[in-house]
Amino acid sequence: MTSFQLLVFDFDGTLVDTKKDIADAVNRTLKELGLRTLDREVLYTFIGKGVNHLMTRSLEGTGCNDLPRAIDAFMKHYEAHLMDHTHLFPNCRETLEHFSHKANTILSNKPTRFITQILDALDCRTPFSTILGGDSMPAKKPDPGGLHHILEQHRVRPEATLMIGDSLVDVETGKRAGVKTCGVTYGHAGRATLETAQPDWIIDDLLELKQFIH
Repeated sequence: MTSFQLLVFDFDGTLVDTKKDIADAVNRTLKELGLRTLDREVLYTFIGKGVNHLMTRSLEGTGCNDLPRAIDAFMKHYEAHLMDHTHLFPNCRETLEHFSHKANTILSNKPTRFITQILDALDCRTPFSTILGGDSMPAKKPDPGGLHHILEQHRVRPEATLMIGDSLVDVETGKRAGVKTCGVTYGHAGRATLETAQPDWIIDDLLELKQFIH
């Protein structure tokens, strides 16, 4: 068992299953621009590195290079359909309640307003003392600046901090900040991909955090 004071969670693919609504908003954007749409499964592979990356990949091969227009359209469509399919992952609420005596925070590449709107809709904002989105800091993950900011804000040392996420980006971010890392297999990357990054732990369910954190 390890004693952590600070838990830093990724958002999409870790706490909340948002992928269908993100993919559908991309396809609504592509239709608006008069472009071909993409299978959801393809679009899922573009999620996790911020909206610029998401829309850049989605426009590849279309001949359209108006990225600002595409991003504006995506933000409009996504905000209008934020909660069509989005829900908490199994045991998320129970895990947060179990660790309510610790500092629980969010570090995501998603725009902050979408994070807070989703948490409010799910009645799950209260557990988090800090929420940093992709527009909160000068650079997004895997840059460790956001994680350093959270550590300083909570006055917690790296060795007392755990970064929890579903992607290679999250593991790299944690390692670059000198904190322990935990990968979750039910998000975007999967176990085989996460194993290549060698996080300190890999779990299939958030509630498994109880097995090695006290």
